[in-house]
Amino acid sequence: MTCMKTICWMAGIAVLACAFLFRPSFLRAQGAVEGYPALSPSEARETIAKRSGDPGFVLLDVRTPKEFNEERIDGAVMVDYLSPSFRGEMAKLDRKKTYLVYCRTGNRTNGALKVMRELGFPNVYDFAGGITKWKEAGFPTAR
Repeated sequence: MTCMKTICWMAGIAVLACAFLFRPSFLRAQGAVEGYPALSPSEARETIAKRSGDPGFVLLDVRTPKEFNEERIDGAVMVDYLSPSFRGEMAKLDRKKTYLVYCRTGNRTNGALKVMRELGFPNVYDFAGGITKWKEAGFPTAR
C-alpha cells in the first residue's frame, strides 16, 4: 500500500511538472507573442505619437474592411486577418519597418503576430486589447 501511495505521489508531481513546463496555450498568461512586447493603450498612443510621420513605422489594423471603414485608429493601414490572402499580403510587407499591430480585442492580433514571427519580422509591437481598449481609454478614432 505504501508503495502504491509513493507511485501515485510521484506521478502527481510528474504531471504537475509537465503541466508547468509544457502548458498548452490556454494555460499560459495572456500577453505578447514571444519576443513581441505588448503595449497598453497609453503606451500605444505614446508610440504612435512619437513615430508619427516616420516612414519606418506602420500602425497595422488586422480587422475586416467593414470594421476598418467604420472606425480605426488614425493613420492605420489594414491587412484583413480573415482574408484567405492574409499570409501572402503579410509576406509582401517590409521586414525592416516597425509594426504596431491591433484588431478589435486582441485575438486576431495574436494570430497575426504568430504569422509575422514565422515570416521573420523583427520589430513588432502587440497593441494588447485592440481598438476596444483604445476607446475605453477615451482615445479618439477616425472614420
